[in-house]
Amino acid sequence: MNPATCAQVAADLNALPHARITSQGNEARVFTASLDDLTAWWYALGGQLTTQAAPAGSGVCMWTLHTRTDPANPASTVVRVHALALDTDQPDADLPHPHAA
Repeated sequence: MNPATCAQVAADLNALPHARITSQGNEARVFTASLDDLTAWWYALGGQLTTQAAPAGSGVCMWTLHTRTDPANPASTVVRVHALALDTDQPDADLPHPHAA
């Protein structure tokens, strides 16, 4: 099955918000509208967070959740969930501290 379709099924089953879902190789890329949307994915599927600053002075950073459509199944589709945010925005306090990408 196409990775984007697998991620769409995971999103539908878990009522997860998203703006766009695409495939890139064997992975799905999910673009969300906010850190709150990314947090919903983390609560549903878990995973590891990374953050990467945009060009210096832009005031923007990209958060990425690295997860799978079925976290209990290592053969399930890899999903990268992305959210752009201001570098001053703070995610939900329950989220684990992100690693720098």
